[in-house]
Amino acid sequence: MLTQHPHDITLPIYLKSDVKKTTRATERDPKSIAQVWLNKFTSVLSSGDAAQLKNIVHSESWWRDFLTLTWDFRTIRGIQKMTEFLSEHMSVTQFNNFKLQETGKFAPNFQSPIEGLEWVVSMFHFETKVGRGKGIIRLAQGDDGAWKAHMISTSLQELKGMEEIAGVRRPHGGNNSLKGGVKEGNWLERRERQKEFLDEDPTVLIVGAGQSGLSMSARLQALGLSCLIIDKNAKIGDNWRRRYRTLVTHDPVQYTHMAYLPFPANWPMFTPKDKLADWFEAYASLMELNVWLSTTIAKASYSDAEKNWTVSLRRGDGAERTLHPKHVVFCTGHSGEPRIPSLPGQDNFKGTLYHGSQHEDASKYKGDLKDKKVIVVGTGNSGHDIAQNYYEAGADSVTMLQRRGTCVIQASKGGFMLHEGLYDETGPPTEDADVFGQSLPIPVQFALNIGTTKRISEAENDNLEGLKKAGFNVDFCHDESGIFRKYMTRGGGYYIDVGCSQLIIDGKVKIAQSPNGIKGFSENELILADGRKLEADIVVLATGYDNMRTSVRKALGDQVADRCKDVWDLDDEGELNAMWRPSGHPGFWYFGGNLALCRIYSRFLALQIKAIEAKLV
Repeated sequence: MLTQHPHDITLPIYLKSDVKKTTRATERDPKSIAQVWLNKFTSVLSSGDAAQLKNIVHSESWWRDFLTLTWDFRTIRGIQKMTEFLSEHMSVTQFNNFKLQETGKFAPNFQSPIEGLEWVVSMFHFETKVGRGKGIIRLAQGDDGAWKAHMISTSLQELKGMEEIAGVRRPHGGNNSLKGGVKEGNWLERRERQKEFLDEDPTVLIVGAGQSGLSMSARLQALGLSCLIIDKNAKIGDNWRRRYRTLVTHDPVQYTHMAYLPFPANWPMFTPKDKLADWFEAYASLMELNVWLSTTIAKASYSDAEKNWTVSLRRGDGAERTLHPKHVVFCTGHSGEPRIPSLPGQDNFKGTLYHGSQHEDASKYKGDLKDKKVIVVGTGNSGHDIAQNYYEAGADSVTMLQRRGTCVIQASKGGFMLHEGLYDETGPPTEDADVFGQSLPIPVQFALNIGTTKRISEAENDNLEGLKKAGFNVDFCHDESGIFRKYMTRGGGYYIDVGCSQLIIDGKVKIAQSPNGIKGFSENELILADGRKLEADIVVLATGYDNMRTSVRKALGDQVADRCKDVWDLDDEGELNAMWRPSGHPGFWYFGGNLALCRIYSRFLALQIKAIEAKLV
């Protein structure tokens, strides 16, 4: 049942204790249970009668679909809506050739996600009229002893006849495989022409050469689509290289592999920013990605009639080039422009004031930090890292200003607990882990994360209690579901602790609470909403970023931005708004997220674009 917050759910408990006692041992074989159900599911689909779904699916059930039944991401809840959804799309989809996963971690097995609820969980493989996919079923036993689907997930993985040029389909590479022969150029000579797009326009223009743009281009090129990445920076990786000196990734390495090219086995668990920037440069070269650096968009327009863009690009030497791509993928990060508040009296402030996006390193401050009073406004990842950076650079007085609660987990404990068994040294192949990891509807993940968050909090109790005693407001969301909900609904409001929490506990970094924010500045003070005054020499506004749509407006203009949707947070079904899926504007796509999400969702966005170009949509 939905409560006062959208996407709050309570998972039903299907299996009663008396049913457990009477179930025969022969009926407890997960493989048999899963195979019997999959056979019934196949029969329902073959019959063309979606109404039969009620015989094998619980009334309180979910179906999460990635591009299989529609060319979008859909989460359908309840048997009635699932039946309507299937009935509308099954004849076009033409499911066939179902096969249960027989080996490995995702072969049929029993799982108990919460007390009182038992699932038989299995991966399965299938085909449709246009492609091949993988799915995950979660079967629960009802009061009558019958195993029915509680959760179904289906995701398209490849298009028939348009599979990725990879693995057994890898290119030949020899000179005798070159179209027209060596007389028209060897590999290097052809690459030089290709990178400059001297013979054709790119099908896809990608804006931004960070993890988003690089992953997206690699996926598209593997599907045979020509891509050009542009970036305003002088070097690939500068979007990380130019960030603050002490930055490292907060997610473990097993989770953050990029498409086709996993990090080496001796790669560090958490990657320093400059090392990651160098990896991006190597990745672009090894994957033969076409990148124009020091390049910006001068102007852009879209033709609904021609279904293409006219984009004027200004390159580093001042020259302009006009291209006509079919698609533009905006890969500038899942946040927009820096959110910089304008506060009364800030022009009269005699100290140093800047936004967290401008922070490089506290050691670059001109002068002695020892007697300087530093205030960092904001308690997300950046705010903590900047406060820690100032303390370690010698500032004796560092205060973080907190407006609302922040979710905190430790990278050394909770960070691993979030991924254990799925993305670690004992985990399954990354591609299968990706399918499984995205298979549950996001609202269901919120509900299940309540237990995960509780276990993490128990493991990190000393750290959390120390923070509370220091005056820090720890918050795990209204439902105690924790960091995942913060990320998916706000894109922030959390800190993955890499050392600053201990500084707060030890009193080396102070906390000031101001629920109503900041009133303004005097010459030497930050004035809080309740009238309290904090002396300040340096104020860093770690106040986050606007919606990604603001970056689109700045780069492509109002006409384009007005047709686009806002990005992030969840829609009515529980899927992310506009990200990695139709944006509202034809031929325009938003793409962003951490390294893992870029790896996972670059596949789905590449398939959407390929399907459009192949006229499947």
